[in-house]
Amino acid sequence: MCSGAIVLYKIPRVVVGENRTFAGAEDYLRSNGVVVDVLQDAECIRIMTEFIAGNAELWSEDIGV
Repeated sequence: MCSGAIVLYKIPRVVVGENRTFAGAEDYLRSNGVVVDVLQDAECIRIMTEFIAGNAELWSEDIGV
């Protein structure tokens, strides 16, 4: 849904903190002309890794895994 909104509202650039814990629709965005910058920020990776480890059921429910 977020990717669709980005394309619909013609947002030209998206900055992603990290994509190691969850790969989003980056290829879809790029194919629609959106510039996608992935930072692989260590703090973002740490925060997401800790959240997923501590909330696995919630995480799975939220992203539909």
